[in-house]
Amino acid sequence: MRAPIDTDLLASFVAVAEERHFRRGAERLHVAQPVVSRRIQRLEQAIGVALIERTTRHVALTDAGSIFLDDARRLLHDIELAFARARRVDQGILGSLTIGFVESAAFELLAPLLRELASRVPDVTLELRELSTEQQLADLHADVDVAIVRELGRHDLEDEGLESLPLLEEQLHVALPSSHRLADRDELALSELADLPFVLFPRPPVPRLHDHLLAVCATAGLHPTIVAHASQYPTMLAMVAAAQGIALVPACARAIRPADVRLVPVSDAGATTSLSLAWRGPGTPALETFVDAALTLAGRTPSSTGA
Repeated sequence: MRAPIDTDLLASFVAVAEERHFRRGAERLHVAQPVVSRRIQRLEQAIGVALIERTTRHVALTDAGSIFLDDARRLLHDIELAFARARRVDQGILGSLTIGFVESAAFELLAPLLRELASRVPDVTLELRELSTEQQLADLHADVDVAIVRELGRHDLEDEGLESLPLLEEQLHVALPSSHRLADRDELALSELADLPFVLFPRPPVPRLHDHLLAVCATAGLHPTIVAHASQYPTMLAMVAAAQGIALVPACARAIRPADVRLVPVSDAGATTSLSLAWRGPGTPALETFVDAALTLAGRTPSSTGA
């Protein structure tokens, strides 16, 4: 088995072949002429054929050398491309990234975030997966590089392998039929909703959000009467429009609000819902670029999050 050929050997051969002169070839490479001569000798020994005919007056290529020159140029070009690609991957401007996201992140956040990423790293290939928070956390590292999740819990933050940053804190809104007696209010306290039927997320498969909304209600002394469940916000708002009940939704739900539904802000302190970024293991350069773009878009910085 032959030893691999050093790129310096190829570069020396190409320089001498194109200059048709050892000294000029050496000057082009900024090395001494004897160095170039030895490199070409080593190259010929490695290949097993003569590439250059040497005389006292000129340098000429053998037939093998003429054919090899084109191949050597192409090899050097391909190697430089490979080096450049590796550097771009290391800089986070080339590669791939699988992004998981909860449904509500697509209402207002996802489109501007993808546009921001396209402007920063147009050569990073993105794969998007709409998944629940629970599915994303289960798939992190294996199938999802970074997750946009809702209501990351305290027990999640105690996971030593999990890295996370808060992204957005959204005020909760009450979704009401536009004909409802409370629909014209500028804001509502949760205590005012005590006698109203609620549409809520089912605990399986979204226990974090289900438990969070009930906890917010409990803090206000409200124990909602749940008359129906919906697993997606569009379905939930459609049920509200049909007067099946009212619902607590994040502010971003305004992007998909039906015309006959009104969203009224909740006035209670702490009546919010949060989006966070989560990933496992050391972040790749592409992932770090994504995190920075997401925080910038949300008006946050790593330092302002306390991370």
